Amino acid sequence: MAPRLRLAVLAGLLARAGATGAAPVVAAWNFDESADARIFTDAGPRGLNLQRREGVEIAAGLKGNALRPTKATSEGRPAGAALSGLEVGAAVAAGDLSPGNRRWSLSVVVRLDVDAPNEGVVYELAVQAPGETPLVFSVAVSPSENAFVVRCLGRAMSAAADASAVRVAFPNPGGPPHGEAVARTLLLVAADPLPRGRWFRAELDFAGGNTVTLRFDGAPAAAATVTGGWETMPADFPAQLSLGADRTGRQPFPGAIDELAILTDPDER
Repeated sequence: MAPRLRLAVLAGLLARAGATGAAPVVAAWNFDESADARIFTDAGPRGLNLQRREGVEIAAGLKGNALRPTKATSEGRPAGAALSGLEVGAAVAAGDLSPGNRRWSLSVVVRLDVDAPNEGVVYELAVQAPGETPLVFSVAVSPSENAFVVRCLGRAMSAAADASAVRVAFPNPGGPPHGEAVARTLLLVAADPLPRGRWFRAELDFAGGNTVTLRFDGAPAAAATVTGGWETMPADFPAQLSLGADRTGRQPFPGAIDELAILTDPDER
């Protein structure tokens, strides 16, 4: 299916589900490339074309082809696909690659392996502040917990209200001595068993300033709230975008990814 047609279909599905309305697609990967392709093309306006890692296969998807990460090995075969550099930094600065002060959604068509046991990453944005552990926004699936797992940054002022929050600090070149945020982990446990062995669309809609809603094929599955709201990822440091595994090529997604799209709505909070 042509990229523009796939984007139109995606926008229509999300609108009917009530997830994002007319929110524009800012990035979309369809993984329809050939089996020997080294680059996965972004059909969105930024052209965030991903570099293929060694530990990945091209498999049959729901429509066209799909990305299938393979198990990372000690011999250094990282899984998934990734991109770093100026293009990613510009998208971080614009707030396109993670939730912040506007509505932000991630939509992905996946198929979980029937026997998938381990947590695997669907999407990760990692920002590396000097001398610090990377600041991370990620979406993963944990089959053993029947859940989607969101790791994100919250506002630092809310840390005292939540014992599970971990305060993080990072240099702030343009302001006070340092910036602060709260690293949080949200477990979105579905009421029904996660679909396995079949394709389904998962949508995560970050709206209302502090709420994320998980939907499967348009139907609500789980929701969570972040005390104090989301913190925008800092844009002053090197950033890496990874799909199908984490930034090191570990934690491969336990199945296949047919398409993944990011949508934002600058006019809705």
